[in-house]
Amino acid sequence: MYTKQCLRCENKSFSSASAREWECPYCGKDLAEEKARRANHNINIQSIYRILLQKKGFEVYRQTAYLSSRSN
Repeated sequence: MYTKQCLRCENKSFSSASAREWECPYCGKDLAEEKARRANHNINIQSIYRILLQKKGFEVYRQTAYLSSRSN
C-alpha cells in the first residue's frame, strides 16, 4: 500500500499501486508530482488500549450522570 500527502489540504490518500496519475480524494489536487511512499501499517497496541479505556471511562461517566439526573 502506498500513500501521498496533499500539500493543499494536508490530508493523506492511499492506493494499492504507486500509480503516476493520482488525485487527492479530498480536494481534487493532482498529486502526480508528489512522491508515493510505502504506507506504515504498524499498530500501536498500547495506544489503542489507552483510547479504548478512555472511551469506556467516558461511557461509565455518562451512564452514571444519566442515572443521577433521573433520581433528582
